Formats: sequence, C-alpha cells, structure tokens
Amino acid sequence: MPATSHPPTLPSRRLPRARRWIACTLLIITAAAAAQATAFTYQGYLLAVRAELQQRMDARFGSKAGPRMAELAESLNAAGHIADEPLRVERINQIANRARYVTDPVLWKSEDYWATPVEFASVAAGDCEDYALAKYFALRELGMPADKLRITYVRLLREGRLENHMVLAYYPEPGAEPWVLDNLEKRFMPAAERPDLTPVYSFNDDRVWKVQGGGDRELGSPQQLRKWRELLDRVRAEVK
Repeated sequence: MPATSHPPTLPSRRLPRARRWIACTLLIITAAAAAQATAFTYQGYLLAVRAELQQRMDARFGSKAGPRMAELAESLNAAGHIADEPLRVERINQIANRARYVTDPVLWKSEDYWATPVEFASVAAGDCEDYALAKYFALRELGMPADKLRITYVRLLREGRLENHMVLAYYPEPGAEPWVLDNLEKRFMPAAERPDLTPVYSFNDDRVWKVQGGGDRELGSPQQLRKWRELLDRVRAEVK
C-alpha cells in the first residue's frame, strides 16, 4: 500500500510470533533460481470446469468438491461480465467470502498451509491467506493486471490485540489509494477507512515490497517467497 494511504501507526506491542511468521514466508533464494522460474498462466484455471480435476478433488475431499468447483466457475464467469471494474472486484470479494473460516491446523493439519484456489473451492473453507490468494487468482484470470493487485500481510488490531492477517489490496489506478478485500470485513473499503490494519509487506506476480520508514521498499521477485513458489508448483500440478 502506498505511504499516502497507510493506516495510522498502531501502538507498540510485542509480537512474539510475528517475526518468525514473516521470516518463514520470506525465505530468500538465489537470483539464478528465481530467473529459472516461469510465470503462471491464470487463464483457464478456475473458470474451466475440468472433469478430471473435479474427480481428483472429489476423491480427496468428498462428493461436494466437484459441484463446488462448478458453482465457483459459474459465479466467476458471471462476475467477469460486470463492466464496472470496482463492482467486479467487489463481487469477487463477496463470492470468496462465502467460504467458512477454518484455521490451518484444523483444516490442513499444518501450522501454515497456503491452499490452492481449487483446494479452497473444493472444501469451501480456509484461513485469511486462502481467501486473499483465491481472490487474487480469480481477478488475474478475469484479466486484472498484476500491478492493480497486491497480496498484503498486515497487522490487525482486533479487540485490543495485534494479530497477523492477510488481505488483498486493489489499486484502481497507479498511485491511487487501495481498496481492501478482507474476509473479516465484508464491506469493500478503502484502506484509509481501515485504521485497524497496518501493512507489513506485500507482493504480486512481479514484485515484493516491504513497508519501511513510511514507504514501500522493493525487495525483489515473488520467487523469493517459499510459500508462493510451493503454491504455484501445486497449482501447476493441478492443471496438468
């Protein structure tokens, strides 16, 4: 999020898990390895209802998985016909937020698991990362350029406590104030109206940014993010 739209700085509080949580995600790899990575093609991922993939998801998650994927594809196709871009983004936010919130240890038996959008759709549940990632993939598949979107880690002030959280930020124009797509706040709101959120770092297909000194500092390629690389590997395996 740009410096002009950052919510006010939150009171200083100890976050014993915050550094470890972010460090586990921001695992830097060599420039050579990053250069070898290929971009993911979003077209045809969620919108195409592939029988083989439906059958695989039914085998993993039960007979409701395939129909859920088909219902999602139908909803996304309908959203894609909304001419007004902000309304289209808001509709994607609403569609994804239908899913139930379930933590990773309960749903995936893992402390921190980034579900693919197909997995998220199949179980109709997930945590904050899963919502944000599914919204990002859906909007990219509908033709949204990467520079209008940032998957953003934030610190959320809720009931007097700071929590780690992930949202998707949408930028209507370059340098404009972003709007926040959040599974905890059903309303589609500009960042200035979310003083409960303080951005820490963000990324899209092209770059990673860290919020530092009141502004954004580029850190490099999203291929530096171990969780992102692992997610894309699993997504590619789904579309084979």
